[in-house]
Amino acid sequence: MHRVQDGRVTGTDLRATQAQRTRAAIRAAALTLTRERGYAAMTVDDVAALAGVSRRTVFNHFSSKADLLVVGLEPPAPSVVEAFVNGSGSLLEDLGVLLASGAESVESERGWLLSFPEIVRDNPEVERAVHERLRIVAQSLAEAAARRLGAEPDDPRPRAVVALAMAIQRSSLDLWCGRSHPWEERREAAVRPEVPGASRTPGVSEASGQCSQARLVDAVRAMAEAISEVVAPPRSQASASTAPGDSTPSGSPG
Repeated sequence: MHRVQDGRVTGTDLRATQAQRTRAAIRAAALTLTRERGYAAMTVDDVAALAGVSRRTVFNHFSSKADLLVVGLEPPAPSVVEAFVNGSGSLLEDLGVLLASGAESVESERGWLLSFPEIVRDNPEVERAVHERLRIVAQSLAEAAARRLGAEPDDPRPRAVVALAMAIQRSSLDLWCGRSHPWEERREAAVRPEVPGASRTPGVSEASGQCSQARLVDAVRAMAEAISEVVAPPRSQASASTAPGDSTPSGSPG
C-alpha cells in the first residue's frame, strides 16, 4: 500500500510506482508490436526486449501473452479502494469516483480499444484472458463493497454493486465512443454468417471516426450521475410528483 510518513514518500510507495511504470512499459511494447506485426507474430521475448526487461519480469506482471493486450480491466488501486470503503458520500457517488480513477490510464488507448474486438474475435485465448480479468476486477469490487456495507458472505448486495459497476463501465464506453459496445459487435459477428463480397461490420477505421473527443473519465461520471438521478431523484423532483397534502405519489393507485 502507498504510504506517506511525515510528508515523505516511503520505500513501499516508490516500489509500487516503479512496478506501475514497468507494467505500463511492458504493455506499451506489446501493443506496439501487435499493431506492427499482428497478435500471432508478437512474441513475449520481443516484448521484453522492446520494454527493456527480462522475460521473467514480463510474466511477473502478466499471466500470459494474451493478458498483455487486455487494456482497461485493472482492479482499482489500493488507495482508491480504501477511499471507497471509507467514503462519506452515497454509495453510487463514491462508486463513480472509484471507476473514474481508472479511466485516465485508458484515455490514450482509444484506438486500441476500437480495434480490440477484432483481436478477440480471431484469438480465443485473448477472449479467455478478458473473462479472467473481468473475474478479478469483479472480485476486487465485491470485496470492497462488502467491506463498505459490512456485508456477510451470503449478502447479495455486494454482487449488486458489482453489476452496477459493470453497467456504468460499459455504458461509459458506449457514451465515450458513441457506438455499440465492442462485445456486442463480437456477438453479432458470431451469429451472423459471413457473406462473400459483403461489407464487414464497421471495424477499426470506421468506428474510430465515431468517437467523440470527450474524456472517458467524464463519461464515467456522467453515467454515474445519470443512474443516481434515476434511482434516487433529487428531493425537489420527488416532491413534485406528490400533490400538496397528499402522501400518495400522483402516479400511484389511490
